[in-house]
Amino acid sequence: MRTGSAHKDLPAGLPDAARLYLDAFPAGEIVAFPIDPVDRLGIPVWIVALFPDDQTPLGGVMPYGVGYGADEGQAILGAMGEIAEMAFPALSLSRRSKVRASYADLIASEGEHAAADPLTLCLPAGSPVARDTVLEWVEAVRHADGSRVLVPIDLAAYNSAELSPGYAPFTTIISNGMGAGPDIDWAVGHGLCEILQRDGNGLLFRALDRGVALGLPHDPPAGIAALLARYEQAGIRPIPKFATDEFGIANIYCVGEDTHVDPAEPIMVSSCGEAAHPDALAALEKALTEYAASRSRKAYAHGDEARTRALSPSGYVERFLAQSGGAAKSSDRRALDAMIDWQARAAGEIREWLAPNMLAETTRKPFADLPHTPCPGPRDRGRIALERVIAAGFDPLYVDMAPEGCPVSTVKLIVPGMEVETMSYYRIGERGVAKLMAMDSELVGFVPGPGKEPVRLTPEAVERLGGQPYFDTALAERIVGPLYPLYREPEAHHAAAARNAAT
Repeated sequence: MRTGSAHKDLPAGLPDAARLYLDAFPAGEIVAFPIDPVDRLGIPVWIVALFPDDQTPLGGVMPYGVGYGADEGQAILGAMGEIAEMAFPALSLSRRSKVRASYADLIASEGEHAAADPLTLCLPAGSPVARDTVLEWVEAVRHADGSRVLVPIDLAAYNSAELSPGYAPFTTIISNGMGAGPDIDWAVGHGLCEILQRDGNGLLFRALDRGVALGLPHDPPAGIAALLARYEQAGIRPIPKFATDEFGIANIYCVGEDTHVDPAEPIMVSSCGEAAHPDALAALEKALTEYAASRSRKAYAHGDEARTRALSPSGYVERFLAQSGGAAKSSDRRALDAMIDWQARAAGEIREWLAPNMLAETTRKPFADLPHTPCPGPRDRGRIALERVIAAGFDPLYVDMAPEGCPVSTVKLIVPGMEVETMSYYRIGERGVAKLMAMDSELVGFVPGPGKEPVRLTPEAVERLGGQPYFDTALAERIVGPLYPLYREPEAHHAAAARNAAT
């Protein structure tokens, strides 16, 4: 498959991998443009969008990506990877055969390794799903041995268009764990590192931020030094912070403050870049660069509408709104309402909300204390992460999303036992409970009560924890308070469109 029109908006000299994506995309029109002019950093951040032909069945999905990097070629390549992660599931997963059955029935008929146990998949606290609940299942691959295993489509899907008509997923669909690249191993490694980011930092940052700032390396390599110089020149102080070093992987994130003048858009004060990497220096460089990208992306997607349209090609926003709506984030009404509220707030007000948590610096951790495993090749990050996660007893599974004959790979990675979206969708499992218990957090306990929902676990996990734990969803909602846009954002441009429609 090839796109059906010339790519007049793309600069010359793109990486070969970007051309490979272009050859793989379904027929349509590519629109690409930089959005970094919204900020004063000058780090390349590009939007690349694919407006599909009428004959391409994407079910309301608007395939686009926000990419960033040291140059515009790397930024465009990253954006194209995100297009693949959006478009290919809609083209492949919705057409595949699905099985309606309970986990108990599948195990009884196919064997104990035939399906992923839903009680290990980080269900929402209080979920009615059990081993005898009828779910819809799709085929995945067990990375360790290549065997086939069924997983709930609730976790495999990227958007609602991939579900069978009338099927209600047991949790809000999310894109975490998607990965794309030249082959399966690359895509799986990419998806795993994304899961590791959120599994590692989900209970330690944003509204739950402990304020553990990282010291900077004394003699940073050239890439990091150049980024720090850009920040200093722009009057922006990046604040790298520590989440965890579990699995010997540096899990860090970067926030920041504008030291002289407010940013172009108030929402930019909430920007954050994340990284999980065996080499702490590589993690720091990614977090610093992604923080810059987050500033531009948030300003463009949710900032002043006139500014957004000035950055966009003529008619782009209208075409985007007409095509979008089926993506995972479009189903979260709370995210839309919260973002509409944020759009009316000043930078100072948002900054006050963030001062005691996300922007806090209560302790400082030496950078030299972080793991430093060299990764000389681009594949080493994913390879090392996989080796360590498997050695720790985890069983990574992936759903191959690439349409037949596609020259690039796209997967959705699922790692039973790893956790995401606890403070937004109350998804929590044994690891999350254990972490909160170790922090003496009131979010978990063993006594039921109003707003306290049972954590859905295997009997073995309940025994290891010493009883049935409960997650306090009411307390979680109070802790998050007005900070929900830190966790989930609506689709780009939708908040402005909804606000305009209401006036």
